[in-house]
Amino acid sequence: MKAFASWSGGKDCMLALYRFLKDSENTVECLVNMCDTDAVHSRSHGIDKNWIRKQAKQMEIEVIQPVSDFAGYEKVFKHQISILKERNVEAGIFGDIYLKEHKVWIERVCSEMQIQALFPLWGENTEDLLKEFIGEGFKTILVAIRNDVLDNSWLGQVIDTRFLADIKKLDGVDPCAENGEYHSFVFDGPLFSTALDFTTGATITSGNHNFLHLKQND
Repeated sequence: MKAFASWSGGKDCMLALYRFLKDSENTVECLVNMCDTDAVHSRSHGIDKNWIRKQAKQMEIEVIQPVSDFAGYEKVFKHQISILKERNVEAGIFGDIYLKEHKVWIERVCSEMQIQALFPLWGENTEDLLKEFIGEGFKTILVAIRNDVLDNSWLGQVIDTRFLADIKKLDGVDPCAENGEYHSFVFDGPLFSTALDFTTGATITSGNHNFLHLKQND
């Protein structure tokens, strides 16, 4: 099956992609990373879109970065799917785990575009998913937090077994942050040829979110 991967740069879309590619008959045509109208940042995680391109390069997968505001998101997303259908793409891969409303939206959009929506992680225990992600050798860093849920000490943390133990101690916080408690950026793992090299910079606050700036090492 030939598919595109809906891409944020974080752990869930990475694990979904990884599982999909374990079937040797599957191929990924490209990553689709929706970007803000400022043309600089990925919509979901606030990451500079150049870092998404670096991920794609390490995986040797093409990345497409359509630009959209919130109101025009569905129209732009559908337009991109229509282009990919001309390249014989049959399905989209999504990293959703249990948010039913978002899954329903994806399924409707994909149905209207006559492609299959795939959810490799759907309905699974989020602690188990995080253990799998860590165990497979992926490396990821927290690049955004909801500051009404987590304090700034969580920004920049690497997701590992210690992180999992600590996050489990917090009431009302999902280990995989399915409710948006945090967002992550994958910088190494079994799909990468080499790890991405970076340093962390300033913290930027926007509403109830804090974002960590990543800088390329010289």
